[in-house]
Amino acid sequence: MNQTNNQDRTAMASIEIEIDEQKIHELLQGDRGMAVLLEPILNQILQAEMTEHLKAKPGE
Repeated sequence: MNQTNNQDRTAMASIEIEIDEQKIHELLQGDRGMAVLLEPILNQILQAEMTEHLKAKPGE
């Protein structure tokens, strides 16, 4: 891999997500807890990656 590709790969989006500790305990007690917890996180990561890749915000 050349240096340009390495630089592109390290310039990833940064996302900060806050989740209440009580909410985490509630989510992890059920059967779908991890899925419920991870779905919005993964959606935000994918959205940020697409925005960065396309150099356009959603809807543009």
